[in-house]
Amino acid sequence: MLTCPAAEIVDGSKVLYFEQAFWRTPQKPFRQGFYMVKPCPKELKCDVEVSSYAIRDVEEYKNFCDRPKDQRPLPEEVLGNGATYCTSELAILKNNEIHSWDRGYDIDGNQVWGAKEGPYEFKPVPASKG
Repeated sequence: MLTCPAAEIVDGSKVLYFEQAFWRTPQKPFRQGFYMVKPCPKELKCDVEVSSYAIRDVEEYKNFCDRPKDQRPLPEEVLGNGATYCTSELAILKNNEIHSWDRGYDIDGNQVWGAKEGPYEFKPVPASKG
């Protein structure tokens, strides 16, 4: 999983671009999108709230983080692939694993994209001994 800053919103929220790819083929992401990270309201007992947004034209955004900032497309808050809303679950575990489960649903509540069985699990690459 690769992320980088994409924008900052007036209310202090930050928009991060993300690409998820297999470690052997990082140049071929299987999922791309944006996370909007904003501080939690004081009445909630959390640090941040995270919303995710899918991208309609994934080719336009591929390798977004590797490009100079003036050559990046502007983030759009759009859903793709027939979804009318999406859900995201993100967990960062104490062993530095990241579990990410993004799903898109159509107007009737049918899942139209995303993993059905459970979250993607990203494990840290072991440090090489040398």
